[in-house]
Amino acid sequence: MKLLRVLEGYWLDKRLNLSPRTVDNYTRMFNRFTEFIGDVEFEGITSADIRGYLTKLAASGLSQRSVHDYLIPLSSLWTWASKELGTPHIIRGKVEEPDYTEKVIEPFTLDEIGLLVEATGVIEYRVKGKLIRRDRPNGDMLKAIILTFVDTGLRVSELCALTIGDYDPKRGRLHVRHGKGDKERFVIMGNRTRKSLWKYLNSRQGGKAKEPLFATRTGEHLERNNIRHMLNAVASQAGVVNVHPHRFRHTFAINFLRNGGSVLVLQELLGHESLDMVTNYVHLASSDIDTASQHSPVDRWKI
Repeated sequence: MKLLRVLEGYWLDKRLNLSPRTVDNYTRMFNRFTEFIGDVEFEGITSADIRGYLTKLAASGLSQRSVHDYLIPLSSLWTWASKELGTPHIIRGKVEEPDYTEKVIEPFTLDEIGLLVEATGVIEYRVKGKLIRRDRPNGDMLKAIILTFVDTGLRVSELCALTIGDYDPKRGRLHVRHGKGDKERFVIMGNRTRKSLWKYLNSRQGGKAKEPLFATRTGEHLERNNIRHMLNAVASQAGVVNVHPHRFRHTFAINFLRNGGSVLVLQELLGHESLDMVTNYVHLASSDIDTASQHSPVDRWKI
């Protein structure tokens, strides 16, 4: 059976179980592998072919981490094929995974979050040397977004996909309908984040359940780039560097544990299938994870 034919069957099985972003990434990576090896007989591909492909990727300038990431969908493909087609797995135990150095997990400090939140309220700029300050047009929304990130650890794609109907204001709960691997889960916010979200929603017109929780000026769902541009704007004004959504996720996880949250609850809140990543956060959390009762970073910091 040809490689492209096998990929067709793989996607028929896997597409519904993967997030749209993962589907896009895997598709791009499979296309690159196909360009390298051609539409050959699947059963004829060897471990040496895979090693040669990884070597070419490294020679093209990709980092070891990126080369490692390109191996993941190939391993997934052969795992599927070994079950569905009885094809020998040519990667597991036969192709060495590229070594790479994990990036240091660096959460935001209280001061940094405070500066970012403060910058959501006003825009500052100079005209002929004179400092001008005016209200930031999307300030209420941006503050609510930052506090929601800090208080829930949501991925940016999950936050962008939320609707008003996904928010339960009485319980302070958000319903993530399509997390990583298309899995559902709930996350909880503290009172301060809920108040910020209440203020933002009250400033908006409409409010139907199917409308985006965080919306553009035209009422559409925010996209990843919208979030990036808004965060870059307040980060520049606040003088805080390395501001991106995933760093808020790290900040939530580490402070949840420091504030006494359970490791297993954190795994559920983050939407991780295993405890591997959560263990990294445990090493960085300095306090006993079994004692404290308040887990909301935003409430704890009184932002």
